[in-house]
Amino acid sequence: MKLKVGTRGSNLAKIQATAVVNILKEAGLDAEIVIISTKGDRIQHLPIHKVGKNGVFVGELEGALREGAVDIAVHSLKDMPSKIAPGFTLAPPPAAPADVDVFVGTGDKFREEDLASMVVATGSNRRIAQLKHFYPDVKIVPIRGNVETRINKVESGLADGTLLAYAGLLRAGLSHKATAELNPTRFIPSPSQGLLGIELAEDRRDLLKVFTQASDPRAAFRMKVERSFQRELNASCASPIGIHIEEKEGEILLHGCFAETAEDPLIYATVTTTKEKASDDVFELVRKVKGHE
Repeated sequence: MKLKVGTRGSNLAKIQATAVVNILKEAGLDAEIVIISTKGDRIQHLPIHKVGKNGVFVGELEGALREGAVDIAVHSLKDMPSKIAPGFTLAPPPAAPADVDVFVGTGDKFREEDLASMVVATGSNRRIAQLKHFYPDVKIVPIRGNVETRINKVESGLADGTLLAYAGLLRAGLSHKATAELNPTRFIPSPSQGLLGIELAEDRRDLLKVFTQASDPRAAFRMKVERSFQRELNASCASPIGIHIEEKEGEILLHGCFAETAEDPLIYATVTTTKEKASDDVFELVRKVKGHE
């Protein structure tokens, strides 16, 4: 009997689900993709934070998992709430592309300081807060839709450019559209950006074993530390929050930023630690971005 892998209907979501199907097939298991419509996909006329506070791309997939309509739900892990619903668990993820944001613009050349006088299209509270933090005069216009839609809107004249996750562009075969990579210590990515959220029922230890064997140590480390940061801040996927783990000369630098809303000032902080202590020291980063020096 085929395993059913649930995912959203966007091109990127299907690409991510295909990667999960391939892991299962390499383990000798047969699987097929099942498309599930989510609230976040259906409501396109509102900014994502107004569609719902938490997990607007997650609820229907978890419902299908709970009802047994699918055996596995595949998410972008950054879209998931900081706390998993009872009865479910997350498998450690496979290797992922770099977690950085990129600028996708209408011109061939880009310097970060150009953002100060640009019209930038984004619907992300995190990106809005970061843009306003460094470039208070930047003009921001809202944008929704999948990666292809957003790029097409920019190329049609909506804005001078937009900010997107490099991982999504790469997986969609659109990395050539990136004008420039942004500094991840300034435009700090969302927690778990680029990681796959592979959600299972807690009792599916057979599937958990398959995904654990196929997991990547760096990705699993990121998931543990970055989701701890997100959970401790009680943040939703719409919160202006970012964390980036930098490995530098044998040390680990945890870069973070946080604000209660996109209108509040962002607080940036960095904690120097080691791989062995990062899971504990991430709570020091939380304390700092909350302004508790």
